[in-house]
Amino acid sequence: MNEVRALAAGTGVPSVWGPADKSFLGTSTTAGSRVYFTGHRGIVSEVFYPVLDTVNTVDLQFMVGDTAKTFVDEEKSQSYTVTQPDKRSMRWQAVTTNSGHNWRITKTIFTDPKRNTLIQRVKFDALGGKNVTQFNLYLLHNPAMDNSGAGDTSKTVTVTGTVTRTMLVASENSRASALAISRPWKTLTTGGPPMVSSGFVGETDGWTDLLGGTSDKTMSWRNDLAGGGNVAQMGWVDLGASAVTSLSFDVVLGFGATETEATTTASATLGDNLATLQTTYDNGWKTYTGALNSQGGTADDQYYLAAMALKSVEDKSNGAMIAGMGTPWGETSGDSNNGGYHLVWPRDLFKFASALVTAGDTVTPPRVVNYLFNTLQQTSDCGAGEYNAPGCPQGYSRVGRFPQNAWVSGWQYWQGTQMDEQAMPIILAWRLGPAVYNPLWPKIKKTADYIVNVGPWTQQERWEENSGYSPSTIAAEIAGLVCAATIARANGDTTSAARYLAAADYWQQNIDRWTFTTTGHHQPNGRYYIRINPSLRGNTGSGPQVYNPVAGPDAAIPVTHGNGGGTHDQRYIIDGGFLELVRMGVKRANDPSIVDTLVEYDAILRQIIPDKGKAWFRYNYDGYGETKEGANYDGVNGRGRLWPIFTAERGMFEIATSGNGADGSPYLATVKAFSTPQGFIPEQVWNTTATITGWQVTTPGSATAGTPTRSMSPLNWAMGEYISLLASIRAGKIVDIPSVVCGRYNACVVPPASNEAAVSVNVSATTVVGQQVYVTGNTAALGNWNTDLGIPVFTSTTEYPVWKSRVNLPASSALQYKYYRKNADGSPTWENRPGGGNRSLSTPAAGGTLTLNDTVTW
Repeated sequence: MNEVRALAAGTGVPSVWGPADKSFLGTSTTAGSRVYFTGHRGIVSEVFYPVLDTVNTVDLQFMVGDTAKTFVDEEKSQSYTVTQPDKRSMRWQAVTTNSGHNWRITKTIFTDPKRNTLIQRVKFDALGGKNVTQFNLYLLHNPAMDNSGAGDTSKTVTVTGTVTRTMLVASENSRASALAISRPWKTLTTGGPPMVSSGFVGETDGWTDLLGGTSDKTMSWRNDLAGGGNVAQMGWVDLGASAVTSLSFDVVLGFGATETEATTTASATLGDNLATLQTTYDNGWKTYTGALNSQGGTADDQYYLAAMALKSVEDKSNGAMIAGMGTPWGETSGDSNNGGYHLVWPRDLFKFASALVTAGDTVTPPRVVNYLFNTLQQTSDCGAGEYNAPGCPQGYSRVGRFPQNAWVSGWQYWQGTQMDEQAMPIILAWRLGPAVYNPLWPKIKKTADYIVNVGPWTQQERWEENSGYSPSTIAAEIAGLVCAATIARANGDTTSAARYLAAADYWQQNIDRWTFTTTGHHQPNGRYYIRINPSLRGNTGSGPQVYNPVAGPDAAIPVTHGNGGGTHDQRYIIDGGFLELVRMGVKRANDPSIVDTLVEYDAILRQIIPDKGKAWFRYNYDGYGETKEGANYDGVNGRGRLWPIFTAERGMFEIATSGNGADGSPYLATVKAFSTPQGFIPEQVWNTTATITGWQVTTPGSATAGTPTRSMSPLNWAMGEYISLLASIRAGKIVDIPSVVCGRYNACVVPPASNEAAVSVNVSATTVVGQQVYVTGNTAALGNWNTDLGIPVFTSTTEYPVWKSRVNLPASSALQYKYYRKNADGSPTWENRPGGGNRSLSTPAAGGTLTLNDTVTW
């Protein structure tokens, strides 16, 4: 039968997205191509165009049959390998084989650097004494135009020109694709029509034609049009009549705003020299990687892959970077989840943009910061609260606020507020220096003001599920405010700087009182940071007391956790967020509260995977993952698995603890061991079966512990952490810790500048609970006598009443200084000096050191 028809509109089974575990991804480094591609099991999966949040293809694969009509194989179901022929390029080679059926397909996959076209250079090999005339080869394409599997139209289009070609065109709204090949399509009769067809998935598509219940394992349908549904396209590739064992040809998928633009683009690519295009594509990536920091020669192939993978998710229209090129568990997720991970999360963006700073990319991170403040930052107040904003075009907004996540355009997706996401853009701007942050100061100020007005309480913590006081969120907020204060002072706004530091210091001094329980349920002594204190902010008092929670971390407050995690006493749930206090420079690695928490954290959430290493769960009773039986995440019955980012975080913590980079090396090796064969680091890997505080987390029989789950691979956050950990190993310290933060809170040693001397402060002073000792003086580094800009000094239970800190002061200078203590209400009490005078010091020459040993009376 050779049936020709146009199909009725609006049919086809419900569409789903492609699997999230990718075997390749990439794009050209050039602005001339805005096509971004991914692959799963050796076939092309989601293709994004013209921006990174817009899917237009779910999969593109071959179907292989024999002319005797005894079998048809799906390419994605066969054994495969995916490699980078050149480790410094995002060009991929996928080899798929069914030796039992005597065929092999080798594809080289990249994009046209000059055009919006995906290119596959294909070689089909007949094995086992067979030749190509004994096979039928079909190309099957499932479009999902304009980020929707439904509502597409597919048709056959004949394009005339230098070469007349028959293409399969799909379109919806202002998105169109054109599928074409360099060989002819098969015809069943001489001069007959080409065997290409459009159909509705699961009903009249090519897969159903070849493999449906009554199929004869050969293409029979030829439908010229399928409109308004979940469509699929198929073409029968003419392998010719010559009994050769190997045949090469090219497949291109062109895109455009119209069908004509898409077909014109596809024709232009096929008419070009594809070998030259491949070389140009490779050279773009080699230029990019050649300019990166080799970390003293320690950078390995996975480091460069991580950097290139991150560069591949930078949208070429405005510098946005998405969290992941896909949708977790996409094969069971449809159009109702049209965002997936291909959205912008300011937190994820901060993490991997910071990694690119570390990697030596001097172009991408500044674009990111400008995107954050010029596109993503909100500029108006609308709505009563999160998810309560009727009449607001983008939903809830506040001046200076960053949305929970957004489309590449900056249009808000979900409406939650995560306060770490407010702080992180400021930290990134600070890290890039005055040339970046000074022009943005008016916008940075708006966000910093928002943090002071709303924080430290957050409507959502970093796992996007609960409100309250979160150690990881508060760590970011403190760091953000200290960085904002530095930027404010650079721009002459000492009033704002003082306000930011006053809040940051109060939060730093009270984070244990807010989030560290001393009556916890877990052994050995019930002393640890909890995941979150769900209390509301008190908003009482006229001073910093306004930031205090209504209830503390020792109260028996029930918390309901997302994803079916249940309701538990706040003291029962623990996670690794407290390590952000060290990563952000807010606490020393050997801080007693940090050390106390490590015991429970490791006992409850750590697993050691044989032959791989240490890994951690997010938190006990985490439901974000596959079910115990291994079915895809359903929002209710899931079990969170192990996250490689925590292995990387722990590696950096160990380096911070010892100052020895080698202490991070085992963790780097483990992260690498958790990666895919291509080097992609997943969001989650399978655990070994365990009971975590009564929460059964079973490993399905089909899963291997330490290998990627079906959540998301690669997770761009995880790829960035690989870069950061490798660089930290070489440096012997956490490379992206904000020095202005750890320096202020005596959590690191900041080397003095060329015109400075290092001064150690040791002062004996008595205080009561809620009081903090400071030093100020007649130089900017000491705050110029402003009690909100002074330098805090620190003590511990073993050192009290001696308080210590370190500050870099102008070299060879005669200075005055004085101590004071801040009371719980923020008011200062100056030291009682005879006659009320100031202290004096003379700093040594540049590079020198000085130690102050003082005693204070009040």
